[in-house]
Formats: sequence, structure tokens, C-alpha cells
Amino acid sequence: MVKLISLIKSERLSLFLRLIIGAMALVAAVPKVMDIDRNSVYLIYSYDVFPLHPINVARFLGMVVPYLELLIAAGLLTGVFTRLSAAGWGILSLGYFFTKIDIIFVQGQNIPCGCFAGILPDLLVTQSIWIDVVSIAMCVQIFLYRRNRLVSPWALLPERWKQSRLRRIW
Repeated sequence: MVKLISLIKSERLSLFLRLIIGAMALVAAVPKVMDIDRNSVYLIYSYDVFPLHPINVARFLGMVVPYLELLIAAGLLTGVFTRLSAAGWGILSLGYFFTKIDIIFVQGQNIPCGCFAGILPDLLVTQSIWIDVVSIAMCVQIFLYRRNRLVSPWALLPERWKQSRLRRIW
């Protein structure tokens, strides 16, 4: 039991998970940004979850989310603002999870999710919902247990910055 707890709190596990989530976010974002209308906006319209009137929330999300995914990927892969990036990906995964719950159980559909349009274009919402569950758990580990900043520009910052509130999000 002690070894399991020390593994969960491990800096190396945090680095490993950070790189996995960063790569996932990058793989998810790049095809969407390349053709944002087809791979993001129209895909969100097809979910039929978000309102179109009086404010077109679906279009707004379709335009903003790919760029958020790119920022999160950059943060996790470079080690800059990793806690903030992990929290962002966790919140996005939670949003994706509840959207898929609506599609599966309320609408009764099993449609392609479009999460990883570049490499898994036929991934269904019933399959990808498990990716969200695992992603949330991984983000919690990164957010809570990343302490020594292994492979991070954190070490280059002045000591007074490290002691500031910046440490909570980096």
C-alpha cells in the first residue's frame, strides 16, 4: 500500500502523465485547427446539445475549444503552467464527459465523437467516454502531486517567483 501511494505521488509518474495528456491534447487539437469548420464547429452542431438561439453556443465552442486544446498541449509538453494546463484539460474532459452522457443516454445516439479526427475518425462516443474518465484521473494526479518540477523551466525562475502565488498554477 505504501509503494502504491509513493507511486501515485511520484514526480516521474507526473511527468509521464503530463506528456501523455499533452500529446493527446495536441493530437486532438491539430486536425480541428486545420479545418475548424468541418472538424470542430459542424461536429459540435451534430451533437445537438448546445443552443443555437439566441446565442450560438455551439459555434462559439467549436471556434474556441481547439485553440484551448493547443494551449493546454503546449503547457503540458513544455512544462510551463502545468497545473493550470492539467486543470484546463480536466475541465474540458469533464465537459466532454457530460456532453457524451447527454448524447448516449438522453438522445439515445451512438455517433462519432470527432475527438481525434486525424487518427481515429470513427471513434464513437460510447468508446471515447472512457478516455475522458481516465484523463480526468490523470489530470488530478498532475495537479495535486507534481512538486519538484522535473523537466520544467520552473528551475530557471528567480527564487522569489517560486515562493509567490505562481507556484499554485505552475
